[in-house]
This record gives sequence, structure tokens and C-alpha cells, in this order.
Amino acid sequence: MIRRSVILAVFVQLFWAATAAAVTIERLALENGPPVLVVTGQFVSGDDPAELINEVRATGATLVTFNSNGGNILAAIGYGRAIRSLGLSTFQLRAAQCASACALAFAGGVSRQAEAGSIGVHQSSFSPDTQLDGHTAVAAVQAMTAEIMAYLAEMGVDPTLMKLSLSVPPNDMRYLTAGEMQEFRVTTGAAFAQPNVAAAESLPNREGVAPVARPTDMTAEERAHAFMARFHDAWSASNEVALSFMASAYADSVEFYGATISREAVLADKRKFAERWPRRAYSVRHDSQKAYCGGACTVTGLVEWFTHSPARGRMSAGLAEFTLTWDPATGRILAESGKVLATDRNVTGPERIIAQWHNENSLCRGGSGDSKETLLACDRREALGAKLGAVGWCYGRPGEFGYQMNWHACDMRGQAAAPAGSGHFRPEDFPAAEVYRGPTKMPDFRKRDRAYNHFRTRIREGMKAGPNFAGRYSVIQIGCGTGCSFAFIGDNRTGRVTDFPRGGEANMYMQLDYRLDSRLMVAQWADHSAGRCHVEFFEFNAGKWKVLGKRDVGPLDACYNDIADNLR
Repeated sequence: MIRRSVILAVFVQLFWAATAAAVTIERLALENGPPVLVVTGQFVSGDDPAELINEVRATGATLVTFNSNGGNILAAIGYGRAIRSLGLSTFQLRAAQCASACALAFAGGVSRQAEAGSIGVHQSSFSPDTQLDGHTAVAAVQAMTAEIMAYLAEMGVDPTLMKLSLSVPPNDMRYLTAGEMQEFRVTTGAAFAQPNVAAAESLPNREGVAPVARPTDMTAEERAHAFMARFHDAWSASNEVALSFMASAYADSVEFYGATISREAVLADKRKFAERWPRRAYSVRHDSQKAYCGGACTVTGLVEWFTHSPARGRMSAGLAEFTLTWDPATGRILAESGKVLATDRNVTGPERIIAQWHNENSLCRGGSGDSKETLLACDRREALGAKLGAVGWCYGRPGEFGYQMNWHACDMRGQAAAPAGSGHFRPEDFPAAEVYRGPTKMPDFRKRDRAYNHFRTRIREGMKAGPNFAGRYSVIQIGCGTGCSFAFIGDNRTGRVTDFPRGGEANMYMQLDYRLDSRLMVAQWADHSAGRCHVEFFEFNAGKWKVLGKRDVGPLDACYNDIADNLR
């Protein structure tokens, strides 16, 4: 097998365009607000997103756009992750371009909008001076493809976009249509609406593309509405995304529910809530939100919520009213207040959010196909669907027709349950004896569990979140290089650590699916020596692993798919 160090060395030479100067950050002025940041040039190995981070801190910018035809893949992914951690949104004009590796940086946006024909994709290729034997080259491309697909999934983009990219030769480019960008979740939320960029005409125009018509300026009220949409979208995302957005959303001093406190105190309150309720879906009732702007904007509305703590086995839902004061000059929240109007009893799922989805679905499917109202209803429906998916709910099951489909709790941590008779084991057939709700006992790394001492920080962090498997265990999966990982199982009741029997270089691209209420573990991994992808079923009982079955699901490329897709 080719050493990982060799493949990693190759990664830094993989390009989706020829080498050029490193990217630079430019500012484009927005009227009555922080500037838009423009990432210009080609990504090269060693590009550091620190300049972007410094620009955001200095200007309070919330929007990023690009004028780049690609470059180094890992550098672009680094920029994308920085954009996500900062809670920034991305947009793209057809007058410029974001092609090849740049598309990966664009995917980092918390929300993403783009004009049709502004995002280009094609196959990755090597730097012209890269000298590799065939076996090493194939392994490097396969590993990088897996890396890209994992990153796309992390950013909420459909990894099957890679299938389209791989169909386009490196010397050609495929610019995505608006429909394709929505289908692959490259763009999110409402249809494209260009920000009022005062200096946007200074962006170089791609050859052969007509200049973009400039819409009328957004009013302060429209900008306030757009900010609130980003606010609730971010708060419905993962803790990392949500808290990164909140860190840039508040002024230094905030009137917070009747008391004047610091931004740090607001963030501490948000962080405490996010850790208690790691899955959240917040959606404003359509037409309830109002904005009134003088010097600052006061935004009011009604928001329905659903929160879930899998570790504690608790759910909460209800209706609240909110009032925020937002400064359009700085893009920061000056004041926040509100109150709960209704708290639901015996919550078993996000029924309020599902009801909103059904309402928007009716407006989307029943309205005129070319009307603005219908298109907006469709956009709201898709945004609601994304939030439901993020809290573990799926629409329909494989093999169902449209009239049969409905929302239900996903099986196996987010994948839709397989239909009866599909030929593989079901989590409900291996129920956990109980769900442990006591305090977590940490491993004894000095004595009993000293064999795991090198990984004590990661194991402790994983177990602090509480059980997520078989009633009382925490699954901790740790990377050992590109495509390589292994896993430990920590007993929250006793602190004992157990190895998972698969992982490392013998079981590459390992995916694990499991549930808190089940003893069934499903593992998917690639056998490079045989060139095959396998799905294996295990039962974990009394600290022991039992192999239940194993399936060959195809060649190595099959391991780039989700487990649920390979078992359909």
C-alpha cells in the first residue's frame, strides 16, 4: 500500500487550474454597512486565511465574493472552513467567476447565493511538473476525491456534485445552472438577490459575459429582514456555525432581556443554551416579521422552534415572540428581548416546523409556476426542509411514491430508514437495555485504561457530550491521516474504553452509523488491496463485539457514498 505521507505530499500539488499568485483580499463598499470582501486570484499551497480573518475583524464584513479561476484544492478548502467558522455568507456574480477549486471556498458560506453561470466545476488535475507513477497517481486522486466529498458534506453541499465534476475534462469547465446549484445545494435559501455593492463594476468581467444589470438599492428594512433570516438560519445550524455567527452578530454592549451586558456575556448565554440543546430548528412564521428603521432597525416577529438533546433524550418545542434592535451601519445587534408564548407538551418531533413546511409546500406546488410568490414559497420550503434534516428528520423512504411520503425521524443518525425486506439488520431489532442518564465517569488513563493515554484528550472530549450509542456509550472516531480513522467506545457509567474492531489503513474511508437506543453498529470501509467497498454489521453487548454480517457493496468508489445509499 502507498504510504499516506506520499499521498499527502501529492495533495499539495493537486490543482483545478494552473499555478499563479496567491489570493488577495479586496474591499467593495456597501452603502450604510460593512464592505463586501472579494477573494481575488488563484489559491496556492500555503495560502493562509489569516488575512481574511483580520479583514472580517477590522470591518465587520458578513459577505464574501470571489474573482478566481481556482488553484490549490487544500488551500481553497482552508478558506472555505475559515468562512464557515466566521459565520460569513457567500455570493457570486456572473460578471466575475468562481471556478474549479474556488467552488470549494464558496461552499464555506453559511448561506450561499449565486447567479446562474457564475460557479464552474471540472475534474481535478496535477501540477504540470508533478512526476508520479500510475499507481501513486490513482491512489492520490482517489484519496483527494474522498477528501473533497467529505468536505462538501460538511458544508451541506450534495457530494454527488463530484459526479458532474468528474464528467468534465480538466481543460474544460462546466458552469452550473441555477437549477443545478439548487439541486446540489451549492446555493441555499431564497433566489439570488445581489447586495448593493457600490463598487461592483470594478470587478473584472469574464470574457464573453455581458455585465450584470444592477437592481435597485435594498432599503434598510430589507437589509434588516435579510439579517434576521441569516440569524435564524445560523442558530439552526451546528454549534460551531451558530456560535461563530453569533460572535460577529452582536455589538460590544447589548441590552439583553432588560439588562445591559457585554457581548462576551451574551455569547456565554448562547453557548450554554447551544450545548444543552445541540439540535435546533428556528423558523419565523411567514408574514409575522416586521422591521421599522430610523437610525437603527427594530425587528419583531413570531418564531416557532424545536430543540433536541439526543444525549439527554429530551425535546422541546413552542412559539415565541422576539424583538431585536439592529444597527444597519455596523451590522450588529444592539438589543434583544422576547417572551415564550406557548410551550408544547409531550413533544415527539418538530411538528410546528413540519406544519410550516406543508404550508409552504402547498403554496409552492399550487401556485403559478412563474410568479414571485410561488418561487418564494418554494425557497422557504427548501430552507425549512434543510432545518428539518439538520435536526434528524427525513422526508419519505426509499421506494415510496410522492403521495406516500411524509416527514419522519431519520434512521441511523440522519439516513432514511430502509424499507422492510431490504436485506440488512435494523437498529430496532437490537434495543439498548436502558439509556444512562447519570454522570459520566472518565477513564483511568494511569492504570486500567493506560493503553489509551495518548488519546486521552479526544476521548475525554467525546465522553463529556454524553452517551450516543447503545444506551450508555460514547463513540469517539479519530483521524489518522487522509481517509484513515479508528474509533474507541467509552462507557459513560464505568469509564472503561473499548476498541472498535475496524479502522486504520486496512479499513480506509470508514463511516460509522449508530443510535443511542440501539446496540447495532454499521461500518462501511474500503479494502484497497482487493479494490472493494464493504458494509459490516456489529452487535455490541456487555462490552463485546459480535459480527452479524458483511456485504460487498461495490468497487472502492462505492465508499464515497453514504451507507444508506449503498444499502438501498
